Amino acid sequence: MEAILSFDRQLFYWLNVRLNTPSLDWFMIFASGISDKGLFWFLVVLALLFIRRRVGGLRPAVTLFTAIGIGGIIEYTLKFIIMRPRPAAVEEHVIHLTHMPISSSFPSGHAVSSFVSMYVLYRLFPKSIRWTLPCAVIMSYSRIYVGVHYPLDVLAGAVIGLIAGAVTMRIPVMAIAYKVLSHVPVVRRYVLSTTEIIPQNPPVETPIDIPLTPTEQPKKHI
Repeated sequence: MEAILSFDRQLFYWLNVRLNTPSLDWFMIFASGISDKGLFWFLVVLALLFIRRRVGGLRPAVTLFTAIGIGGIIEYTLKFIIMRPRPAAVEEHVIHLTHMPISSSFPSGHAVSSFVSMYVLYRLFPKSIRWTLPCAVIMSYSRIYVGVHYPLDVLAGAVIGLIAGAVTMRIPVMAIAYKVLSHVPVVRRYVLSTTEIIPQNPPVETPIDIPLTPTEQPKKHI
């Protein structure tokens, strides 16, 4: 394990210091900031809400929101357990371009939210991979560039995001969301009132009368 951490620190130095390009500083700072706390991906959720009639209803927005939440729970649980210090707190010669988060370093929350979103959007809209994958990679890498994460933090965050996305896609998100949100008056009135998005009265299966075959006709008693 010590060998892995040593390599991780060396790789961090190479990516953060040796590959630093001052002309890209502003872009990496922006990429890091726009994805803080999953902000960019929550904006995607809002966009999916606005165009829900064109994308098949509420399912994409609710699924993406749920996936980000599941990824966040896993992320903060691991941060609390592992408590790895940030690079700028223990390493020398770190190029530190943004504020120091108060949370621990492992795993990267930016990578978790980016890759869980990329996975879910890919499953729902396969062509979205053309822009979601580059965004996820750039936003995740920016955390190494600005000096607040080790490469292993980012790699672990990406893996956690993919796993959280796969788990989310196996959960009956819409059924759970309807049961929960239907009890909130405001949501029920302004969001769930459109039957084509989530039916107010889901159809109940009714028994069908199946005619009996001649051999199954009841016998008449004389």
